[in-house]
Amino acid sequence: MSRRAFREAPRPVVLLLGWLGSKAQNLSKYQKMYQDLGAQVISHQPSIMETAYPAAADRAILNFMKDFNYRYSVLCSMRGEAPPVLVHAMSNAGFIAYGTMLHLASLLRPQPLAPPLTPAAGAGAGGTFEFDPSAWRAAGSGARLTASPASPADRSYRLWGASASASASASGGEAGPHKRQHPLLWDPSSLAVLSAFRQVLRNTQGIVVDSAPSQATVNVWSLGLLSAVLSQPAQSVPEAHPHLLRLARRATERYLSLPPVMQRIREVRHAWQHSVPPCPQLYLYSKADALIPYQHIERFMDQQAAHSTSVLHHCWADSPHCEHLRRHPEQYRSIVRSFMEHCLHSGQTSPESWI
Repeated sequence: MSRRAFREAPRPVVLLLGWLGSKAQNLSKYQKMYQDLGAQVISHQPSIMETAYPAAADRAILNFMKDFNYRYSVLCSMRGEAPPVLVHAMSNAGFIAYGTMLHLASLLRPQPLAPPLTPAAGAGAGGTFEFDPSAWRAAGSGARLTASPASPADRSYRLWGASASASASASGGEAGPHKRQHPLLWDPSSLAVLSAFRQVLRNTQGIVVDSAPSQATVNVWSLGLLSAVLSQPAQSVPEAHPHLLRLARRATERYLSLPPVMQRIREVRHAWQHSVPPCPQLYLYSKADALIPYQHIERFMDQQAAHSTSVLHHCWADSPHCEHLRRHPEQYRSIVRSFMEHCLHSGQTSPESWI
């Protein structure tokens, strides 16, 4: 794509989700990268509390979804069109945060997610998108909207990785064995937020996943928690804090066996496979990652591809966890830029030419 065509493309909105314990200054270089590409960035830094406790996560994520809806509605009103959305999730915390958003949005299922909105026929790359500004403003402000909750079966907590019968029921049949209604479904303002965010999902045209996901193992989760609490790189924690790591592993083993935690893990995985927008996904990872085994990421990519998802990837040999941009700045920016071009102008750029 020419530089002129890229500049004239619709300016996307990037939903940037940081890693566990990340701060605004940690994400500034990612924000600048996207801003240099003409995108506007709305970021969220998942806290330890909202990542570890499903009940706290639901409320925190819902509040962020409400804020995102409002800011997105402002952009819609200013531009007179609904801009395309790109997602950039960092590490397991970003992966879980977006999976929680997908799960919560899936609780309200008036209809399946449609493909991302495309410019009106004949309008070209700068064509307009259809949207309802009044609905966005109402949802962003928490006003009451008329929303139709799903049937009791569809309101059940969605499972991933269960038995074949449970998996089938979770994807549209009768409710699985852990059926219970989510309290958010009885709150009209929460229904409005979820309804508006489903429109965001319909406009999502690409997803970048950096250094994730992993399986929910004791080693990965305990090391990730200590790395976030101590604000130290994962590769330095085992040698610097062996006793703390042993204690963290014991606590994590009990934590991962808690029913609410096990259920949330299944919900997130199921949402990523059955409620994710139908758009390309780019996985950026490294064989030198001391926290997330690259085999876990590749196994998940295979599972996504088996669900007819367009999966692209780039694997480095030497960059530590979530440090690919720091170690390979020019290459990282080039890959992300090319992925943006591919997502916003599908068919104009061949992925094989740059991945």
